[in-house]
Amino acid sequence: MKKNLKAILLMFLFTFSLLSCNKDLGNYTYSELSEIQFTGVDSTYQAFNQKEFVIKPVIKFSDGAAFNADEYTFEWFTINAASNVLNADKKKFLGNQLNLDTTITLSPGEYDLYFRIQNKKNNYRYQHISKLSVTSELSNGWLVLNDIDGKARLDMLNYNSIQQKYVPYSDILSTFSDVQMEGKPKLVYYLHNRDPFTSKYSNRVYVGTDQMTLSFNNEIQTWTDYRNLRFEVNHPTSATYHAEVIRSQNPFLCYILGSDGILMGENVTQNFLYGPTLNRVSGGARLNISKYIAEFYGGSSAYAVVFDQDNKRFLVHSGTNYTLLQPSSSQPEIFTPDQVGMDLLYMERALTATNQFYALLKNSSTSQIKLLRFVHSSSTFTPLAFDVVSNTHQIDQANSYAVDPVFGSLIYTIGSQVYQYDPFGKKYTMLLDLGNRKISLMKYQKLVKSRADPRYIDFSKKLMICSYDPSQPNTSGKMEFYEISLGGTAKLTESYSGFGKIADVSYRE
Repeated sequence: MKKNLKAILLMFLFTFSLLSCNKDLGNYTYSELSEIQFTGVDSTYQAFNQKEFVIKPVIKFSDGAAFNADEYTFEWFTINAASNVLNADKKKFLGNQLNLDTTITLSPGEYDLYFRIQNKKNNYRYQHISKLSVTSELSNGWLVLNDIDGKARLDMLNYNSIQQKYVPYSDILSTFSDVQMEGKPKLVYYLHNRDPFTSKYSNRVYVGTDQMTLSFNNEIQTWTDYRNLRFEVNHPTSATYHAEVIRSQNPFLCYILGSDGILMGENVTQNFLYGPTLNRVSGGARLNISKYIAEFYGGSSAYAVVFDQDNKRFLVHSGTNYTLLQPSSSQPEIFTPDQVGMDLLYMERALTATNQFYALLKNSSTSQIKLLRFVHSSSTFTPLAFDVVSNTHQIDQANSYAVDPVFGSLIYTIGSQVYQYDPFGKKYTMLLDLGNRKISLMKYQKLVKSRADPRYIDFSKKLMICSYDPSQPNTSGKMEFYEISLGGTAKLTESYSGFGKIADVSYRE
């Protein structure tokens, strides 16, 4: 008998518990979805960011009763269950009409799309959930800045992951934003950082001319959220202020050399923002530094080597210092950073197996050329080599330089020709002769964010050559990629045409 009473009591408590939970649902009742029938609403959808998205449901009751839309309220919204999304950003309202007609402003990703109908009289609520995949018409790919009659035009080769090929888009700023670029094109640069005003993560793209540099927040892969760089900088600037050089060391560290000659650094996580003049020593005036800034690529703490052109010496920026440091040498008998006595032709942080700095120098009195290779430990330089370079192939007259990340050779261009200098075998090789075409850009693309992606790693090891026909500069531009062998041969692997005179290229990862 006691067992029966105990069982009845447990059953009563369980039933009461269920009733209590039901009260938490609010002042409405969820009705079985079988009571209404949807057509025109699919179980899965794909939408493009910044594009129109329309759903037109047709609703009927299973018992044949007529559906009167005036008796109901409607709600469309999405839920993003991703763990890295703030609670305030998880639910996004889309509309409150029977038909959904909106422009998608969601970040590319996967969402649950909710369609809720509520009876105004009895608060009965009906709900339908679909899967929504949001992508961007311009997601990742090559950003190509063109010079068209002295004006800037930004094109993009957008990577289609399904077809595994690049799809060309011309003049994307005019097509996808209201931007009017003024001045001659200078640079385009993608970096991954945090916004200094909101501290939110930002896939940022800088597009610059000789009169302005625009900073695009491309986090959700759109081109409508932008501002002038001069409003990111914490010091007075002119109306035509712009970036001359941008170098990203890692996803949160970046250096900018402005048109006013001021070198700045930014690391939002350490409250280190663009503005203070870094190119000076303690207590000194601003220094005239070279445009060749060798950032410690991949390093977690800020570190960059710069060259003081007036005093012909190397200096270092390190950590959160607001001045430059004078480095020392572990072998002063070979090389002393503060007494170089030569002009800098080129400097780069080489991404070879042994990451090292390359500096090509020329003595203005004797015309002797030397190549310095060194590694660093804090503010101490350890020279690996400081060799004389024979000037049999006009290496000091180059239009552009780069360091092969695979073999460590120095690549340079003169007119339509591309040369390779092997610093180990000390010999020259002509890699390419493009005939009547002029080379406007030569580089190896550095990865900023997705450094472990095999596809990105593959193209970062290929030499990019951008050229054009001077008789048709606005339409003859090409961007081509070559595999460079140790023996000095160049194998063309990819070629993209339809550009103008290409001024700069970056990759939106």
